[in-house]
Amino acid sequence: MKEETLKNKVAVITGASHGLGRAVAERLAAAGAQVVLIARRDEPLNEAAESIRAAGGAAAVYPCDVADSAQVLETASAIQAAYRKVDILVNNAGIPAPRTFEGTDISAWDEVIAVNLSGVFYLTRALWSSLCAADSAYVINISGTAGLRGGGSPAYGGSKFGLTGLNHAIAQAGKAHNIRSTILYPGGMDTGWRGAPIGELPRSESMDPQAVATMIAQLAASPAEFVVNEAVLNPLNHPFM
Repeated sequence: MKEETLKNKVAVITGASHGLGRAVAERLAAAGAQVVLIARRDEPLNEAAESIRAAGGAAAVYPCDVADSAQVLETASAIQAAYRKVDILVNNAGIPAPRTFEGTDISAWDEVIAVNLSGVFYLTRALWSSLCAADSAYVINISGTAGLRGGGSPAYGGSKFGLTGLNHAIAQAGKAHNIRSTILYPGGMDTGWRGAPIGELPRSESMDPQAVATMIAQLAASPAEFVVNEAVLNPLNHPFM
């Protein structure tokens, strides 16, 4: 018998059609949450939801491009009408960027910042009243180790450094409403990021997204009187920045 530590909780996850986002949705649903899946593409989003339902979970889909503020407002309105409250928001959607400064043109910069940074603000702000309506809501922002050490990519590093500042602002604003906010900096994960082959590296070199999702579910179920402000997650063989 599974332990439903998140029973009656409503959890919204972006980038939920694949990779870590899907793993988080599956894990939160297994813990009893009603999961709301957001991603741009209908087909993989519906496939993820059907898999969750087949396992006995409750899942709804809302196709949305988080970089499009009009779509986000429409989607947030629909979620608010359907659920009234949002207990957990996992801002996971993200896209890669050109690796070099010279290779980054203005359009690439705008696209990456729009998804990786603006999209987090758009959805969190649009769902703020629903987060406030929960007894003790939790916002979890997925960054990456580039959010700590930067790197050659100005767009990706800039978006992830900016996400750190945004997380601080969410945490500051949330105190009056019992809204916690955590930023996670995961290192290498076995998700096929940038087309990398899945399943070839040992777990000590590339983290299992299901294991990371389990940790996120435990975080979401942690006591409401404290918050993990930030956490760095790395494969065992890469413990340092």
